[in-house]
Amino acid sequence: MIKPMHVAHVNLNVTDLDRAIRFYTEILGCRVAFHYEGAVAWLNFGQYRDGVGGLGEGFHDIALFKVPHPAPEDHRKRAGMNHVALRLRNSEEVDQAVEVLQSKGIKVLKGPLTHKEDRDRYLYFEDPDGNMIELVASTVEGWPEKYLPE
Repeated sequence: MIKPMHVAHVNLNVTDLDRAIRFYTEILGCRVAFHYEGAVAWLNFGQYRDGVGGLGEGFHDIALFKVPHPAPEDHRKRAGMNHVALRLRNSEEVDQAVEVLQSKGIKVLKGPLTHKEDRDRYLYFEDPDGNMIELVASTVEGWPEKYLPE
C-alpha cells in the first residue's frame, strides 16, 4: 500500500495565464516560484525564504497550465477535479475572507458555514476559469496534533 503524507500540489488548467497569476497572487497571496511565459506558472504560499524560486527551485503548491479551451458548462457533472481546498489558520480567517473576496468583486458561492462531517468552517468561490476553491479551517479542539499518529 502507498501511504502519502499530504497533498504536494494541485495543477489547474486556465485559459488566461496572466489573469490566473494575478488572481492567485492578489486574492490568495501566492508567490510565483517559476514561470514559463505564456505556458505554465508554479506558485507557492510564501513558505520559502526570500530569493527561493527559478529553475530547479519551482517549489509549488499550485501550478497553472495555460490551455486553449475553457471547461465545459457542465464541468461539475463530469469526471475531473471538483475543487481544491486551502486551509486557513482558524475559523475567523474563513469568516473574514468573505469580506475580502466580495471587496474584489468575487462571488462567494456558499458559506461561511461548518461541515458536519469534519467540523471545518468553510466557504466556496471560483477562480476566473471556474475552478472551485474552498477555504477551510478546523473548529475541532486540538486539531491536528490530537489526531495524528504518535
